Amino acid sequence: MKRFLLAIFLMMSFAGFGFAQGYNFSADNQHVYVSARSPEYVRFYDINPTEITARYNKLSENAERQLSGQSKDTYKKVKKIQKYIAEGNFDKALKVDNDFLPTHIQYYNYHLRKNDYHSAMNEIISIKRVNSMDKILNDDIISYKLGMLYYIDKNYQGALTYLSHYTDSHNPSEDNLWYVLSDIYFHLGSYDDSIKYAVKIPKTSVNYSQAQEILFNDYYSINNVQEAYRCAKELVSRNPNAHNYIRLAATSNDNDKTKLEILNKARNMALQSEDYDNLLRADIGIARLEQKKIDGAVSNLSGFIEKPDWNKIYNEVSHLTEPLELSQRQANFFKSTNYCIDRYAGQDLIKCFEYVNKEEAKISNEKLTQYQQEMLEQQQELDAIRMQQQFLEQTYYQRMYLDDFLYMRQPYPYFYENYW
Repeated sequence: MKRFLLAIFLMMSFAGFGFAQGYNFSADNQHVYVSARSPEYVRFYDINPTEITARYNKLSENAERQLSGQSKDTYKKVKKIQKYIAEGNFDKALKVDNDFLPTHIQYYNYHLRKNDYHSAMNEIISIKRVNSMDKILNDDIISYKLGMLYYIDKNYQGALTYLSHYTDSHNPSEDNLWYVLSDIYFHLGSYDDSIKYAVKIPKTSVNYSQAQEILFNDYYSINNVQEAYRCAKELVSRNPNAHNYIRLAATSNDNDKTKLEILNKARNMALQSEDYDNLLRADIGIARLEQKKIDGAVSNLSGFIEKPDWNKIYNEVSHLTEPLELSQRQANFFKSTNYCIDRYAGQDLIKCFEYVNKEEAKISNEKLTQYQQEMLEQQQELDAIRMQQQFLEQTYYQRMYLDDFLYMRQPYPYFYENYW
């Protein structure tokens, strides 16, 4: 959603960008004035070539009577088209004239208002085609907006085809362009190019935090952990949420104890915000470090021991357990193993671990039994429904047979008597 809002902002922020250069109109206060070479319809619209909008100027009856020749014919077509547009019937409007630029402009803005960016992209492609003949709008602005719509539609290669031409244009929204290009290059796997544009975005930009996220992903992808850590620290300082703390822990050079503190903080934040994706990420990181402590304790023991293994438990019950319940069970499991490690050694530690395994096996068995019981009840419900359906079908066919039997019987005797 943030990306969509940003992209709409991008498309609406081109004032002054390559404005109206070399075309058959002059620009003043964002309105188009008719020149001798402009299409006839221009006089009936206020066209904003920067925002790409077309507002219909309906003539008074007196002004319409004064029209003659081509102007009269054009206005007659305009009235018909605008009537269909007022009714919301753009298909009929386009059938009147599929190459009428104001119709495509209004249809483009209609799709934008509906947040239908894919359809808006298709319309601006039509605008670009028709404008190549009419030359009312600045083609650079059309191409820029088209590139942004390709970006919103996640057609990154298509977006790059258009937007890469504007990197040296010095337009008023260049840090927005840098952000979009950095995101495009990241999704295309060109991490160095992505970094090149993301680092251009100043701290004062509204895009700075999101650019730091892209930079983090870039550096992490090329295994530049030091720079990724720097980005994570910046993100935590600006937006201290669960995901950013997980990023910090993933790139930190701190010891395992400090990383566990960071991850537990992330876990608590995820629980409070009901952010289950980052709750899972935090739990995975916590489990990796906590299991490492168990493995180290077991390596110092002699004799046979069944090691408490959260990964084994997770694989057995994760598909049967809700995320919150599973997260709490993991926390309880490592609380128990940490209690054993902190208080016992030698044979006492082995017995403590055995007790933990026994308790966990009991919980898993109860969970499996509960699941099997639920499956059995569901199956019984399905069997009951199936039996009812079979009964209804059997009753239906029995009635059909009875009706056929009655129909095929010979008529009553009085039928013959009265017939003759």
